[in-house]
Amino acid sequence: MVSFRLTWDEYQALREACTSIGVRNLSELARAGVQQIIASRCSGGSLDDQVRELRDQMSMFSAELQRIARRVDQKDEFDSAQAETKACV
Repeated sequence: MVSFRLTWDEYQALREACTSIGVRNLSELARAGVQQIIASRCSGGSLDDQVRELRDQMSMFSAELQRIARRVDQKDEFDSAQAETKACV
């Protein structure tokens, strides 16, 4: 068993990533990521190639997390605006 800490925002972003990717939960997402790393190591690529691939994947993951965070922020702003509109009525 492996565990690691996440902020609430990171947790929410990863849950959305699970939904968009089509995995059932965070454990499945983490397992798939680790298996992919192991598979790439077994493919005989050099360490430099593996590190480059990992950097590329982390970069894509980071971009996806930022996209999800922006969507969450937009939803929060929308919800706040709706609440203010209802309060004014």
